[in-house]
Parts: sequence; structure tokens; C-alpha cells
Amino acid sequence: MTTDTVPKRVSESWTIEGVPVTIAGLAKGAGMIHPNMATCLGVLLTNARIPPSLLRSALVYAADRSFNCISVDGDTSTNDSLVVLANGQPQERNGAVCDIREEKSRAFEQFREALTETARKLAQLIVRDGEGVTKFATVEVTGARTFGEAQQIAASIAKSPLVKTALFGGDANWGRILCAVGYSGVPISPEKVDLWLLPPAGARELPAVHLVRAGQPYDPEGTNEERATALFRLPELHVRVELGLGDASATYWTCDLSVDYVKINADYRS
Repeated sequence: MTTDTVPKRVSESWTIEGVPVTIAGLAKGAGMIHPNMATCLGVLLTNARIPPSLLRSALVYAADRSFNCISVDGDTSTNDSLVVLANGQPQERNGAVCDIREEKSRAFEQFREALTETARKLAQLIVRDGEGVTKFATVEVTGARTFGEAQQIAASIAKSPLVKTALFGGDANWGRILCAVGYSGVPISPEKVDLWLLPPAGARELPAVHLVRAGQPYDPEGTNEERATALFRLPELHVRVELGLGDASATYWTCDLSVDYVKINADYRS
């Protein structure tokens, strides 16, 4: 497992058009993690019956919203694979088989979403076990013109060393987030941008913090600095950037850049 500290496994049960389907997966990866796909090895398994062409289409869609949306250190490697295998076998003896034949069908859409959700959970496990990780962060970009542009901005934030070190230090330096939006290469309208910090599930006692509204710092009660710092010091954090340009959105998962990450990679070969 090299620098992995825990095995990464996921198994999900789904019902597609009334037929039970299992999708399971396992993955390896902890460092040199950033699309496309970096030093990751992943295998997804399902008992659905589906032609290879449709299976590949579903996998590409799922990968673009999971394994291609994670960043530990912004570095990549030539060694990566994501494979999906389908055996077309029923879950129980003489049971029904989920048989998917048409791409433009409800069954295919349901299967693709199930595969994506399973891959997403597996990919997040890689970030949570990233080298030296102490913080896990969700970066959500909404209101983009296209999915590609939303993903490009989310990636820019997720791989920023300044954002990642701010996460490690619990420093609510939201200017670093907006800076990463600005240099992402995607044309934006600064006067339309909103920035929110939200608590993760399980920490709902902490309210969301609206830091930027219509491109300007927003702090009507004079408490945002304190509230934002409280969120940055949690082990999990949710960042939402609203662009006000369209209806597309994308989500990335990232982590902090810690002293231990430097130590691990400074001594890796020894």
C-alpha cells in the first residue's frame, strides 16, 4: 500500500428499474493525487449486465465527477488505472438481472448515477487518507456557464498551495480562495461572485458564513472573521463559490498541505 495507511473499499446496493444491483470498489492512492488521474489504482465491480460501450461511457462520466475531482498535492504520475468490470449475474440464485441495453434509457441513467456515487465515495477515501492530511475540504462551484468551467475553477482552488496551507493552519484567509478563482483561466464577472463557508454534516450547530456578496466583502454583523475561523479549524470544511453566470456546477475534494506531507516526501525513497 506504499504510503496508504488504510485500505479503501466501498460497496453499495441499488435498485435500478426494480432490480437489485451491487456496485463495489477498491482503490489505492495517498500521494501524487490530482487529475488525470495521478497515482491512483481503482477497480469498480458490478453485477449489472451492460455492453462494454455503455459501461465505458458510464465510467468516463463517473470518473469526471469523482477520481478526476480530487487533489492531495497537485502532482501527478504516469501510473494510474480505473477499471470497471460487470459480470451480469443475479444477486441471488434464480434472481433477476439488471439488463441495460440502451444509453438513452432510464435504466442506464440510474446505473450511471449509481456508479458515479460509488466512485465518488471511493475517491473521497483517497483524499481523506492523503499523505499527512489533517483536513478534508469540499470545494463547490455553482452558477458557471458549463460543467467544464466550474470544474476548472474548483480545481484551481483545490490545488492552490496557499489555500491548502491556510486549511492546515486554520487560517480563514478567504482572499486566497478568490485569488485561485481569478487565476483559474475561466472568464468571470467579479461583481457577481459570492463566497460561502459551510459546516460539514454533523456540525450544524455552526452556521454558514457568507463572506463575499456581489464581489464585495460581506460582514453585516461584524462576526464573520470569528465564525469563519471556527469553520477553518474543523477537520472538515465546505467552500462554496457562486459565480452568477449560468446553471452549471462542479465539486472537488481536497485537503490541507501539512508538515507531515513534506516529511513523508522528503524521506520517501529512504
